[in-house]
Amino acid sequence: MVDPMDLPDERELLAAELALGVLEGDALAAANRRLLTDAAFAEEVEAWRERLAGMALDVPDETPPDDLWNRIERAIDGIAPAPVVDLVPRRQLRRWQFGTAAAGAVAAALAVMLVIPRPEPVAPAPTQVAVQPAIVAQLRGEGEGPFVAARYDQATAQLRLVAQDMGEDPRVPELWIIPEDGIPRSLGVIQPAGNTELVVAEGHRSMIHDGATLAITMEPRATAPHPAPTGPRVAAGKIFGI
Repeated sequence: MVDPMDLPDERELLAAELALGVLEGDALAAANRRLLTDAAFAEEVEAWRERLAGMALDVPDETPPDDLWNRIERAIDGIAPAPVVDLVPRRQLRRWQFGTAAAGAVAAALAVMLVIPRPEPVAPAPTQVAVQPAIVAQLRGEGEGPFVAARYDQATAQLRLVAQDMGEDPRVPELWIIPEDGIPRSLGVIQPAGNTELVVAEGHRSMIHDGATLAITMEPRATAPHPAPTGPRVAAGKIFGI
């Protein structure tokens, strides 16, 4: 018998659910095991993560009002519960769950956008400015190693990174750009967890383009930044434009 999860549409749905973070319990454990043994499934999860990474970095950091959750809860209390439907086909139920989770995430984002005061609009400049393509990268370690998403703004030379917790280490993560000549140049030290914003030095800006590599090594804190890596590489990834 063919496992329904081996069908192309179901496999892609499971990959999207794992990338979006809506799986829990046994379903999450099973998906993570499959990630290690099924190369096609791992590629689909990676493709979904690349689609979502750029979107996540586009969202500006905002501090919500203190009463935001109370206002959302009051709005939810005013909605009548949906009727319970029994005997829903398995594929239809999975699609409904995924759609509900995605719609919930969008609704929450819209709620935050609506309640957070927006700055006054600024009149557009009379001349048009060409929109630069976004430059992003995903830096991954081996197996369950670190994961870092990066986004570079060509207009401001600002590099923004969002890192998973890299754990306790007396050394600090140092970020490197490796262009075509293969020689790493330090871009500075980053936070081992959460957000880091760096302004790329002028001499390194032309190196940040499609095909170049961003890498992270662990280096002594007292002497950072360094002229060359001295510690092990813990994560790396290619730069690409979107």
